[in-house]
Amino acid sequence: MTNQHTGLKESVEIIHAKALLMSDENNNGTSNGQPEDPDLLALLGSRLCHDLVNPIGAIGNGLELLEMAPGDGKAEMALMRESLNAAMARIKFFRVAFGAGADDAMIAARDMRTTLDEMYGQSRTRVVWRDDAERSRHEMRLACLALTCIEVATPWGATIEVVRNEAAWVIHVDAKRLRIDEPLWQSLGRGILPPDLKGSEVQFGILARLARRLRRPVSVSADETHLSLIV
Repeated sequence: MTNQHTGLKESVEIIHAKALLMSDENNNGTSNGQPEDPDLLALLGSRLCHDLVNPIGAIGNGLELLEMAPGDGKAEMALMRESLNAAMARIKFFRVAFGAGADDAMIAARDMRTTLDEMYGQSRTRVVWRDDAERSRHEMRLACLALTCIEVATPWGATIEVVRNEAAWVIHVDAKRLRIDEPLWQSLGRGILPPDLKGSEVQFGILARLARRLRRPVSVSADETHLSLIV
């Protein structure tokens, strides 16, 4: 491990997680004296509820404005439509990232692009999906979980480029400012989650487990304005 502090000016490797290929037994927090892992299911419920409140609340605000507006209400209707599209897109995204389903089911690249464009349309983040192939659900799930992890590091917005090479997803992030919580990113390699994991961070635990199951190493490097994630 080369990085020992946050906010570095030079790009540093946070993890190169060949350790992900270890068995779950070797990564079990209770077998090596570490605290038991947080309850991912409960945290996931908190995450889903929190993320869906904002767009639904915006729809409610639009209805209130529409009721008070003296005009034809077109501007308010446009606000409601944008919020509804964002909410529906995020639900579709969550179904891939967190939902159950057949791993060999295929998802088209155009469908993923449409979902991401609508989901991030009202935000300061832009996702460029550069993969044109139809991919299996478990491959798309890896990418979606990776994007939800990156959201934690990009609260002020970013440009995110998603590429799929022969072996892995390669995701590059450019931002004016990043928030890097090293214990979270290191948990992808160690398989040991912080005991105070929040609902908004549950994706780190789910991605770590999925990567181990699929025997996919993870590597992360970051500086103050750039982040690269390979999975």
